[in-house]
Amino acid sequence: MTVLVTGSAGLVGHAVRRRLEASGTPVVPLDVVARSGDGVEQVAADLLDTDRLEEVFSATRPDVVVHAGGVSGPMVRTDDPVGIVRVNVDGTANLLDAARRHGVGRVVYCSSVAAYGRIAGDGPVVEETPLHPTNVYGATKAAGEQLLEAYRHQFGLPTVALRLVAVFGPRRSTDCLIRTLLVDAAEGRRTRTGLPADAPQQYVYVDDAADAVVAAIGHPESVGAYNITGGGRSTAAEIVDAVRAVEPRVDAELAPADPAAAAGWPGPLDPTATARDLGWTAGWTFSEAVRAYRDRLAQELADR
Repeated sequence: MTVLVTGSAGLVGHAVRRRLEASGTPVVPLDVVARSGDGVEQVAADLLDTDRLEEVFSATRPDVVVHAGGVSGPMVRTDDPVGIVRVNVDGTANLLDAARRHGVGRVVYCSSVAAYGRIAGDGPVVEETPLHPTNVYGATKAAGEQLLEAYRHQFGLPTVALRLVAVFGPRRSTDCLIRTLLVDAAEGRRTRTGLPADAPQQYVYVDDAADAVVAAIGHPESVGAYNITGGGRSTAAEIVDAVRAVEPRVDAELAPADPAAAAGWPGPLDPTATARDLGWTAGWTFSEAVRAYRDRLAQELADR
């Protein structure tokens, strides 16, 4: 089985690549850059370049596609909404069509909690909950899921979407409260953020996210969407306290509580279906993951 992984230089894609390679699975790592941040060679291709995609699929003949590429969060390219749509929607359509034409046996799509958007109430959020994204990034993830569903029904392409909460851990480059707290603590700074103290946060460690993708590859009978979360929902203030319990040097100043802003976040994602159908549950406790992340960041800072 050969697996093509898009976004192989990114946070989740790189971790998935490493997991698969460690198990002896042949991997086609695809990204817009020829080398990842740690210097590992990749297949350079833009998802908007259909001729290049055709070349890659014809040459490598993947059995499975993991789509972890594209614009990676609502904080990225906020001044270029049309660009986000092109990369995340058009790019996903191009990839799905290449998979269809080349007889790929399974597509695993990294979606996002942002696809849910604003949901009334604080109860657990199941996969059947209607999607009401509140930003362009979330809308592109919801659109990507709809494309997967359409290709599955119309063309028989087996597809599965993983709705990931915020992923944290080594190699994350975009804004992340946990990373900021740890780096500031290591460098003796107080963390100042405009995040309201009651802003709901949901996280999953990158190793767990990668394991969820591998689990989805290994359960080809499971299709549709699945929630991927490392635990329940916490407030920003609770996250600060939990990180401080691991790293006592953390000193943070959050913005005052803002119930109106907090109401715009979905409730805790319910992982029941994921455990039942994919056999996946988070393996890292929050404190274990923060400790491992702290140690990796300390090494990175020492190597500067």
